Amino acid sequence: MDAVTAYGVPGMIDPRLFQRLTVSEIQRYATELDHAIDSHTNWVTRVSRSLICRIPGSADDLSPQPHRRCHFGRWYEGVDYQTLREMSDFITIQQVHIQVHAVAQELLLAAADGEVIVVDLLDRFYDLSEQLRMLLHRLRNELKQNLGLISRLTAKVFENAHEGVVITAPNGTILNVNRAFSEVTGYSREEAVGNNPNLLYSGRQDRDFYQQMWQALSVTGSWQGEIWNRRKNGQVYPEWLSITGVKDETGVTTHYVGIFSDITSEKENEERLYHLAHFDALTDLPNRMTFSDRMRQGIAQARRQRGQVAVMFLDLDGFKPVNDRLGHAAGDDLLKQVAKRLIGCLREADTVARFGGDEFTLVLAVESAEGAARVAEKVIKAVADPYLLGEQQVAITTSVGIALYPRDGEEPEELITAADLAMYEAKKAGKNRYLFHAYEMR
Repeated sequence: MDAVTAYGVPGMIDPRLFQRLTVSEIQRYATELDHAIDSHTNWVTRVSRSLICRIPGSADDLSPQPHRRCHFGRWYEGVDYQTLREMSDFITIQQVHIQVHAVAQELLLAAADGEVIVVDLLDRFYDLSEQLRMLLHRLRNELKQNLGLISRLTAKVFENAHEGVVITAPNGTILNVNRAFSEVTGYSREEAVGNNPNLLYSGRQDRDFYQQMWQALSVTGSWQGEIWNRRKNGQVYPEWLSITGVKDETGVTTHYVGIFSDITSEKENEERLYHLAHFDALTDLPNRMTFSDRMRQGIAQARRQRGQVAVMFLDLDGFKPVNDRLGHAAGDDLLKQVAKRLIGCLREADTVARFGGDEFTLVLAVESAEGAARVAEKVIKAVADPYLLGEQQVAITTSVGIALYPRDGEEPEELITAADLAMYEAKKAGKNRYLFHAYEMR
């Protein structure tokens, strides 16, 4: 398949040229203009014979708006391609075509009434007829010249486009690919042509995904969306793919055109932004927003299973003196080491988050208060082990407040507040310990 009939690049060349006005359609317009020129010549001959032989004109020639009743007029009115209709020659043709039919009708009516034919009016008829014939020739030639230009431009666009382009037969056989296709997938044109696009299949999408894609193509003629494919080297990558069916003049799909962009960088940026929005930049622990979300999930599960959830609020004892004495870099290093130790105290299903500053929060499913107490003891012991910051060894401790769902509250905010109050009571009681929330703390 010629690339011209398949590939459109909005912003480079009028996209309608590829979506609606294929090369075959342009060729069809040029051929129809040839027929229109022949038809016009025959019409001029027929009108001349009617005038010379005093034969009545046809019903079409004598009807209101006769320019709409002839072969060319019907073709002209049926052209729906806006770019063609806006061509200066096309507009002039309409004006001359109306005039020549109006003059012909005046002559035929005069002849039918037995009046003498006015020579000047007859000369005007022949002049307008010749002018129309020349305009039709010029428009036809312009279309054919544009066809060659469009072919050259489109072939260049096809080959040099930044997006990958693949053209297939209706059965999926690859007929052509451009350079960007090879650069993205790793498959050369020779390797791709004759194959099926499933040579890029990654296994990320299931059968239903592809069935819905082909359903959309069969109903609407196009599909676009995100898809994961596999390069020749085995690397799986995301791409944004648009597929369009190309139909012939009878409405039968003759080809499919896929235009795609590798969106690996965009996905990586999305993931990076998501991570920045949901995780602490220093410790890489979930941040306050993510912790609240995890807590809601834990509470919802506990509600369904009639279980319990422990929420712990931790504040490091002695962090500020270390940070002031050794500097912020050492303080940051200390927080990262604490984060790793806290992760080591929990199960994979539990969550530890940095709540802010030197405060951390934990949420975990427990069977009893005793189970929560055992985790708190484990955390306190892990935090209390000495740390090496550069060449300096330091020691800190932590105070832990514990709130239980549903005993101390059923909403995340209630439980965090309760755990926070308990943590402050633990600090008042001497630090380096845990306390459960009690209602008298409120």
